[in-house]
Amino acid sequence: MAASVGTAASGLVKSKLDEFFWEWLCQPESQKIVRQAIQFAKGDSTSFENPAPSPHFSSFRTSPSGRPSPPGSPHSRGLLRESNNSSEVTTSATTDSGSGPATSPRSRQGSAIPPAPARDLDATNRPPVTGGAAVIPRFWWPKRTKPTETLSAEVRLKIHEHFVKQGITDGIRTHTQLEPIVTEVFSLSKYFVVPIFHKLKVFFDIIDSSVKSKEALLKPSPEPITEEMLITWCTGKIQPDDLVLSFYYVVKKEHNNWIEREDFSIFLLTILLTHPGLDFLRETQEFQDRYADTVISRIFFVYDQKDVGRIYLSSLRRYRPSVIETWKQLADHDDIKMVRDYFSYEHFYVIYCTFWELDTDHDFLLDKDDLLKYDGHALSRRTVDRIFSETPTKFTSAVPGKMGYEDFIRFLLCDQDRQTDRSMEYWFHMFDLDGDGCIRDHEMKYFYEEQAQRMECLSYDTIPFADILCQMNDMISPTAEGRFKLADFKKRRKFAGTFFALFSSLNKFLAFEHRDPFSAKQEQLENPSYSDWDRWCADEYLRLAMEEGEDDDGGRVMSDGGEDER
Repeated sequence: MAASVGTAASGLVKSKLDEFFWEWLCQPESQKIVRQAIQFAKGDSTSFENPAPSPHFSSFRTSPSGRPSPPGSPHSRGLLRESNNSSEVTTSATTDSGSGPATSPRSRQGSAIPPAPARDLDATNRPPVTGGAAVIPRFWWPKRTKPTETLSAEVRLKIHEHFVKQGITDGIRTHTQLEPIVTEVFSLSKYFVVPIFHKLKVFFDIIDSSVKSKEALLKPSPEPITEEMLITWCTGKIQPDDLVLSFYYVVKKEHNNWIEREDFSIFLLTILLTHPGLDFLRETQEFQDRYADTVISRIFFVYDQKDVGRIYLSSLRRYRPSVIETWKQLADHDDIKMVRDYFSYEHFYVIYCTFWELDTDHDFLLDKDDLLKYDGHALSRRTVDRIFSETPTKFTSAVPGKMGYEDFIRFLLCDQDRQTDRSMEYWFHMFDLDGDGCIRDHEMKYFYEEQAQRMECLSYDTIPFADILCQMNDMISPTAEGRFKLADFKKRRKFAGTFFALFSSLNKFLAFEHRDPFSAKQEQLENPSYSDWDRWCADEYLRLAMEEGEDDDGGRVMSDGGEDER
């Protein structure tokens, strides 16, 4: 395990170093240094008058083969010198000649030349080198952890120009006046305008923070918000050149260093109130709440990888798809179904209807018997028992032995797209019965026994477990045969879903055994950007729409403007 992790880590470090090197090499100053170094290596010291290409180049000594010896090599440590006397002669000759490079600090030991002063660690405030030596330009800046303490003069000027352009003299009174500033100056989604307008009114005690009704959000401000007030609020929250930082500090509470589920509520309410693609939901409060819960759960599924109920800044920068960019895409599409990530109404419709069909008593909780009906009784009982043991992930329903709506969303996302990291981790912990970080043959056999029995009941030919194990070894190619670790699945994520489905879902296993590779390839060519989750949702949405069209008694809500009530 340690070897595989070390190999992956070294590969990541190497790729990052290569990226930094090429970025440095593209700088004009760097190219000049390289050209000088090449000339120096050829011995053409007369073709340039500048000193050594860099402050560190002077420490390179010449080896007997004519190549420079880097610091720390056998030649630089004197291990391969013929004698100390010959070394001293070479050193003195080089020092006196003025045309050659200066000796390294190691060769100055015992001489009258004082050691070089310690380098200043603050590279940003370092004065330029006066000796004519070229300095490698800075090519990487760490990401900020908080916005600058003061807004830049450029941002202040842009805010002022928008006030002048709109003829705002006394202050902003409506959210429409604030919109161009939020979208053009802050570079945030236009669906952030109303929440920011509300936060401004709360910040300056114009309204109470508990007032979050639909009418209060869109209502004009009783007191004008002046340019100075807006700049004061933006300081420490808005960083126009770092959208992730602005998003994080605008959404979270002032006293927290993380984003909670509740923080998104006002932003989702704004989308429900103002997005044209959700007009048909405005009179159905129940489905508005369910839509908001679904979107928030999907966001936390991606960014809250540890299931602690918090999203940190580092997670916002690391994981994809980007919720910040997706939020901005909402302004580009009046049909919200065009936005597949997080906000898709089609996806919400499929998730909600799937849960509703399983929840026969409609208490918004599922027990083991309810989940066994999922996907046409596809899951084995041993798999369902393992899910309700809460080993893969803890339930949030607070009711023992019951799975809530949020828990079901997490399960569904893991089940229908088994190539994501979260899904592979979910199913890996499912099958790792002893929790030793490795799936072995006896653990696979425990789940496969029930699958084989079910196949016999359906009159299917069963496959001996030894053959299954051999096939899985060929498919996943684990580091140690017969011992499957999480890293092995992440290396072969294309086949990870097949592995887990074989031991948990009979329908997926049979679909794999009877698959048509040509039709599967055609599906990928028709929608290359679709994930397994997107394809499943599209198929299910079509099925549900057809069923609803045939069901005249019906009343399941929501098919693009249909009114429901069951």
